[in-house]
Amino acid sequence: MAASKRTEEGFTSMDSLDPGLYPDLFAAGGLISAMELASAKKNLDLGRLYSHYSSGPGLLATAELDSSRGRASIQLGSQSRTFYVAIQGQEFAWAEGATDDLGDLIEALAAWRDGISVDDFTGRFPFMMPGRLARAHESGDSVPAQWNWLRTAEEFSEERPLVEAAYTDGRFGYFFPTLSHGTLRLRSMRREQGAREVSITPLSGGSYRVENPRLLDPTVADSLREALTVASEALASYE
Repeated sequence: MAASKRTEEGFTSMDSLDPGLYPDLFAAGGLISAMELASAKKNLDLGRLYSHYSSGPGLLATAELDSSRGRASIQLGSQSRTFYVAIQGQEFAWAEGATDDLGDLIEALAAWRDGISVDDFTGRFPFMMPGRLARAHESGDSVPAQWNWLRTAEEFSEERPLVEAAYTDGRFGYFFPTLSHGTLRLRSMRREQGAREVSITPLSGGSYRVENPRLLDPTVADSLREALTVASEALASYE
């Protein structure tokens, strides 16, 4: 719900905000400054706060911070006093929500950085909702949970043959799968640069395009079976 409202309102700059809704932000000179002041008063550590805007109104109305479990992004509502927050992991959402209380926001972000569990986090801060894979990632079962979702969710019925073929093949079960516009992407869960990945895209006529980020030119396979073999070889080439 928070995410959809944030999308409806779009980006909000300080120029479009009502000072009556955010007197503390206007007094401090922006969202980041207000968050720093609030965290200092509570003696809480948020780490380095920054904005992906280098200048302009966006610099004053957005904030981000990094943690060992993803990046938190904060934006402001223009129709009401609302702090929207989304904590994003690697290709999944840890949690998102919204509150009108800057103090609650600060405490939630500090608790998340300190390593609070997903269940304790959402229980202590009920304005935050866990992402679909948050608990699975926390328990280390995110890969099988993601495969199960892609294999059973109705929204992926058209891609089901491709997903099922990759899953039952037996060579890709340890890779995290995602679907986007009909393309199946398989990626290792290592966070360091150079993590293994490959994508398979169905083409007209029954052929498939297999892409490996390490190679400039994609490979076109005549069949799904051949495409899976090419994909497996591409992933093995990283070793």
